[in-house]
Amino acid sequence: MKRFVSIFIFLIICVQGYSQQLVTWEQLSTVEWYTKFVKSLGDYYDLPHFSFEIQELQGKEIQISGFYIPIATEGNVFALSSQPSSMCFFCGGTGPESVIEVSVKKEGNKFKHIRTDKFIKMKGILNLNKIDPDHLIYILKDAELMEVIK
Repeated sequence: MKRFVSIFIFLIICVQGYSQQLVTWEQLSTVEWYTKFVKSLGDYYDLPHFSFEIQELQGKEIQISGFYIPIATEGNVFALSSQPSSMCFFCGGTGPESVIEVSVKKEGNKFKHIRTDKFIKMKGILNLNKIDPDHLIYILKDAELMEVIK
């Protein structure tokens, strides 16, 4: 019986280690901002300081739901926003922490057929961008569509 319990506990730990973690926009909003001169870029920039909770997600597979906002014609890169496009930070409704840059796996352009502002669920590897001004502060790599919700 002890052996069975030990194996059961081991399997639960293994499954939790490989499953995606559900992340909310509320968690992502815990970022704070500071201004710093970036020598390599030759100017002052507002840079993110990620909470410990967010730093723990770096490089891990996560799940998140949001509104689809196309930003590239190929469909391989798009934005996932906590708000519809009319309210996202590009329009002044919220901050950069309310949008994730999504880079999909190479196998599909199924996103070309998703309309702007559809609510979708994604999974992928979360990367935190602390300094590159050409990308958003949150990047979801090797992303896969899990569900079109509405």
